[in-house]
Amino acid sequence: MLILSAILAQALAAEPKFAQTTNQDPEFEAPTGTLSAELGGALTTGNTDFYNLNSGLSGTRQRENDKLSLVLGAMLGKSMVDADGDGLLSEAERTAGRVETARKLSAEARYDRFFSQKSSLYLLGGALIDPFSGYDLRTHEQFGISRQFIQRERTTLVAELGADYAQEDFVEGIDPGTARIFASRVMVSFHHAFNEHVAFDDQGEVFENVLDTADLRALNKATFTANLSSKLSLKLSHQLTFDNQPVEGFRPLDQTTMVTFVASIY
Repeated sequence: MLILSAILAQALAAEPKFAQTTNQDPEFEAPTGTLSAELGGALTTGNTDFYNLNSGLSGTRQRENDKLSLVLGAMLGKSMVDADGDGLLSEAERTAGRVETARKLSAEARYDRFFSQKSSLYLLGGALIDPFSGYDLRTHEQFGISRQFIQRERTTLVAELGADYAQEDFVEGIDPGTARIFASRVMVSFHHAFNEHVAFDDQGEVFENVLDTADLRALNKATFTANLSSKLSLKLSHQLTFDNQPVEGFRPLDQTTMVTFVASIY
């Protein structure tokens, strides 16, 4: 982390500031933005009975040196359970109906203030509901610095360094029922477009509890996107979350693989 901090400091010292910051009478550019929605899922009835729904919404809005970003996500699932383990759904089990097998809701809002063409300071707030990982509600606030190290026509590489404060409220039955964690954060994000139709993205984050350095949390999301038209694309993604000190009684590793359709609204 110290090495990355030194690299960021050296890069920022050599980075020229925006021309607008020295212009006595700047001409403000019109705001720019993006908005996209994605949806995917599965439904099975008959000998087995379940459904799973994945959806998301993301958008950005930027004017001059200020940028706002919002990301929403939802994963919901229910299924009929073979309670007696005989490999068949009995009439009694079918009558009992579907039970919840997945519920993960997330939201993050972020503000970036660019002080050069490739560097910004950011503030972020987020919330997570994921009872199947032990979280009745997990909120966090974050601040840090972001630096774009590679900016080419088809390839970008971004690194971020910051701090994160999380408030965790656990599901019923966990004692103690809450936790407060102050952590350092390092993130690296890579994007490469193979051509105008296919692109690959990968983002990895590591959080280290500053009061307990053995407490690590790592997240990674890898994505392949194929454009089907100017407004519609198909996305294959794999998301990994690892916590070496998970909520008591829950496993340290969660993985989600999804195929979704993404619609670019603008």
